Amino acid sequence: MIAELQIADEKTAAMVLRLQRRAYTIEAQIIGSTALPPLHDTIASLQRCGERFFG
Repeated sequence: MIAELQIADEKTAAMVLRLQRRAYTIEAQIIGSTALPPLHDTIASLQRCGERFFG
């Protein structure tokens, strides 16, 4: 079942951030750039971004 993740929860935000960094690190390697903004996110910036996360 897919449901909206509660990004305000610190533990959930940390898990999303960890997954995001793994995914964008691979993308950065493919395109040869580490300037991708998601690689510089923090738990706090994810919680403030206003986006909805599903998992």
